[in-house]
Amino acid sequence: MTARERILTAIFMISLILIPATLPQSSVDAQQFNPSDPRLQSVERAEENFAGSAFYFIDPNYAIPQNYGDIGSDLLAEPGEEAIDGLSRLTQNDRDQTSPAHLIRPMAFRGSAIDNSRALHCLTQAIYYEAGMEPDAGQRGVAQVILNRVRHPSYPSTVCGVIYQGSERKTGCQFSYTCDGSLRRKPARFHWDRSRKVAAEALAGTSYTTVGTATHYHATYVYPYWAPSLRFLGTVGAHRFYSWKGKAGKASAFSQKYRGREPLAAPKPRNYAATAKNGGTSSLDPIALEKAYETARRKAEAEATKSEKKAALQADNARRHDRPAPALDVNAPRSYQAPAYSNEAQAKGGDKAYAGQNLPNVSQIKPEFRNSGTWKKKPGG
Repeated sequence: MTARERILTAIFMISLILIPATLPQSSVDAQQFNPSDPRLQSVERAEENFAGSAFYFIDPNYAIPQNYGDIGSDLLAEPGEEAIDGLSRLTQNDRDQTSPAHLIRPMAFRGSAIDNSRALHCLTQAIYYEAGMEPDAGQRGVAQVILNRVRHPSYPSTVCGVIYQGSERKTGCQFSYTCDGSLRRKPARFHWDRSRKVAAEALAGTSYTTVGTATHYHATYVYPYWAPSLRFLGTVGAHRFYSWKGKAGKASAFSQKYRGREPLAAPKPRNYAATAKNGGTSSLDPIALEKAYETARRKAEAEATKSEKKAALQADNARRHDRPAPALDVNAPRSYQAPAYSNEAQAKGGDKAYAGQNLPNVSQIKPEFRNSGTWKKKPGG
């Protein structure tokens, strides 16, 4: 190095030492800011922010649905009800109960280790591809719709079954990402982890009551043909949520039990036999599903009423003729089956020896009152 270069190097080294010493000391305390502090606004929380999140924070009430005048459709008269001006005659108290009728009781979805793993993967995948860029509220709404379907008899009783229903078709599947090639995209780790957190909470029993009994939604930039026929609940994030208008959309209809048995977490092959039973074309239309449910419900109610009347008549007839009354439970066994007695019990007479009239008298009723309520002499005897 030349003398000039050595002088410049020395000056540079001295500057590195002296310049920081001449600057004022910063008083910034890193502990003063916690990105997950609940006192912060949503826009300030790390878990509520993502690419494009500023769009959703323009409206501070983005997660509060607003019903746009669809109240009267819930009050349409059922068959047999007296109607006035096209609406059933309901009291104000009945109208006040409309909202609770659409709140589902929280339920945890638990099965075997394989079931839990598949359900978590499928639900995480659905949240990611359907609402991965939305705030937590939008993701919870999507998760709630999927789990609502699992609990409704009109849909498969598994998480993966609901999500991949109709995936064997090129278009028209229940969730578009299962049949449009979106699964070829590798998920981004950050957004996948956000979706997995929401999915785990939903499967553990955290219910998102904001969307209630919603079973359908669509993006705000489209308007499907079935939207006017369903009960609009409101907009959360980038989706509009709907439930069925009739009894199919009330909480009492979500009676299907979750028993695990999750299928593979993958789309069905194109040659899959799509029948009505396993999610064929005829069972995917929202309007057709509601009609099928209402038809089946009315048929079941009619059969139950007929069976109850028949059982009641048989019991009354038996009492009139002093015969044992048949069981009113329509699910009771039709014939009695004797238990498997031991060899010693069989030697004593088996089932006959243990019949009710042969049991030891352990009643504390006095002998003179034990025949109270029976015929002294049967008519015609």
